Amino acid sequence: MSFHTIISEFRTKLASSETQAKITPTDLDQFYNKLNNLNFLFFKTYYKKYIDNLNRLRPDPKDKNPDWTLLKVAIAENAYKPTKPFAIFIHRLKYDYALTSKPFVAYQKKQNLKKLNAPVKVVKEEVKPKAEKEWIRVPIPRSRPRPDNN
Repeated sequence: MSFHTIISEFRTKLASSETQAKITPTDLDQFYNKLNNLNFLFFKTYYKKYIDNLNRLRPDPKDKNPDWTLLKVAIAENAYKPTKPFAIFIHRLKYDYALTSKPFVAYQKKQNLKKLNAPVKVVKEEVKPKAEKEWIRVPIPRSRPRPDNN
């Protein structure tokens, strides 16, 4: 079995709460045994780091209702954590291999800065002051008492 098929099968088991309840400690042991017994020709360091991270997040088999959230996040399909061999090769070129990673990361930073510094279209609304919008009628009494100047 390949690394991707092992991960994707367990990913489907963790997909819904009904299938999570059906996962037994033996299923969990089988999953981790398959992962730990794989032999890799290429990108051993990538696979080793991925498997070590999954081993670190292994739920305790004694728990009757383990919390699967961290493991779900760890094996989720992600562009930055690929499991398919060709995607791992591309990931290696983009981020790990020194000759290609520096220009690629610089290009990504430049694209992100363009997004952040993009000019914002400002729509000017002519806002009239409140006094012009609404007139308040103030009653003026007709007979005002005059102040005495004495």
